[in-house]
Amino acid sequence: MDPERQYFHCFGCKAGGNVIDFVMRRDLLPFIDAMKQLGEAAGLEMPKYGVSKEKSGERQQLLDAHAAAVMFFENQLAQAELGRPAREYLEQRGINDESVKRFRIGVAPAAWDALLRSPAMKKFPPALLAAGGLVKPRTNDEGHYDTFRNRLMFPIRNETGQTIALGGRVMPGSEDPAKYLNSPETPLFSKSRSVFGLDLARQKIVETGTVAVVEGYTDVVMAHQYGVSNVVSILGTAMTEQHVNLLRRFASKIVLLFDADAAGDMAVNRAVSLFLTQPVEIAIASLPEDLDPDEYLLKYGAEGFEKVLNSAADALSFKWKLLSEKFGETDDLTAKQKAVEQYLEELAVARGTGPVDTVRWGMALQRVSRMTDIPTDVLNQRFGRARPGSVRSKPMRQPEMPAEPVGEPAYQPPRGPMTARDRAERWIMGVLLIEPSRWDKVQRDIGLVDFSEFGRQKLAEKFWQHQRDEGEPVFNEFLGDLGDEGLMQLAVELVEEAESLVDRDVFLTESIAHLKEMRIRQEGQKLMSALRRTNDDRLPEQAEVDLLRQLQEKARRPDMRRG
Repeated sequence: MDPERQYFHCFGCKAGGNVIDFVMRRDLLPFIDAMKQLGEAAGLEMPKYGVSKEKSGERQQLLDAHAAAVMFFENQLAQAELGRPAREYLEQRGINDESVKRFRIGVAPAAWDALLRSPAMKKFPPALLAAGGLVKPRTNDEGHYDTFRNRLMFPIRNETGQTIALGGRVMPGSEDPAKYLNSPETPLFSKSRSVFGLDLARQKIVETGTVAVVEGYTDVVMAHQYGVSNVVSILGTAMTEQHVNLLRRFASKIVLLFDADAAGDMAVNRAVSLFLTQPVEIAIASLPEDLDPDEYLLKYGAEGFEKVLNSAADALSFKWKLLSEKFGETDDLTAKQKAVEQYLEELAVARGTGPVDTVRWGMALQRVSRMTDIPTDVLNQRFGRARPGSVRSKPMRQPEMPAEPVGEPAYQPPRGPMTARDRAERWIMGVLLIEPSRWDKVQRDIGLVDFSEFGRQKLAEKFWQHQRDEGEPVFNEFLGDLGDEGLMQLAVELVEEAESLVDRDVFLTESIAHLKEMRIRQEGQKLMSALRRTNDDRLPEQAEVDLLRQLQEKARRPDMRRG
């Protein structure tokens, strides 16, 4: 590292560059995120394109409020009498003072408004604290009350170390039935894409290429305390594609560590789906002896814990093991046949949850073949005859402007692998739902005619209409106006996909270009068919020129009759 020239060089891997390159390589961040991190470290405010100053300022206020709340809970834990029960509980769980400081653990007093009335919160309006999930409005009276009360508090931070939410574990003796309580969904926090402990784990994850995912906060804390610091938690929720997209920035392998009683069919099936549809290795391990991860570490130490992680089986193998045990001894021909049949059915369902890379699918079938003793060509024939989620009936003809008859059933999304056009349409609508200000530019190139699937076309129709009649829609209000659970679910899915895009500008531009190209091809096919049918034998060249001119004109803009 050369501080004067602001340049680094690694003599091992020969990598070099400026400070931005260094942060990008060290933290596996895209250029924009590396710039933001450096700006924050230097106290410089980065320009936020596509985000209003008002929203940018609100986000920073929410971050400041969470930072102040963390300090308040830490101070409460340090109080001689007030924090004693929490300190004793942490000691009983084997969590030492160093871990408490590293994870900034605190305690929320057993009072209705201790945080709200604290000096730390005086500079933040209650409405802002409510928007950040730190307090809740009273239902029968004016005012607010604390979200977290009588709980051990764990800050939930993003990968750069900013506190975006809080998690509370109920204190012993409390009558609150909820063992764990997380912040609600806020402008800072979404449970489906947040990972606890990643800011402290990512260095070890990069070094090992593996991340272990456990269930609880204390499991993560204890693993780090024992030196197994590539462990994180997904906050007690199911693993999502957004979680995978975040973790695979740092790891090539994700190990899901289930408690002995927690390896349920739903969780394993979800892991199999992600194994097939995501470009990362997903393995599963389970702890013996009905022990939680933190209890296992206390009993067997880091060495025993890492043995469990190293013994993890890939999701396909783990699922086969569970079914084999469920149907008894696999030497029994009938039992094995039942296990194989259910396994293949569930594999077909998992395959239908998203697009599967051909090479990855081929490797998966080879593993399945070894486990089930079924030749790969037979497996290929089986899955080729009935692709998971595919509809073998003739596709429904789409009306030009879909009608909405009385009693129409809720929209059902199509199943099966997505095409490039599907992804382009989904990304465009997802970005528009997040950033409706982009519509004015998008609608110059894209119209309703460009959405090939009924649900996306219906969603676009309502969005276009709202923009023309009422202006830019607020997402939550727009969602409530859809009046169709299927369309509402589709809108939420599209927003989640768009939020996970690394660079929305790039994806939006490429998606628009793809749909325009598709339109040009379709119009070209129509016009060339018309050219072949023309009876103008006298001027074939002029007829061709006229038709090609029509093609160029149609390609310039979407069909406004339907847009």
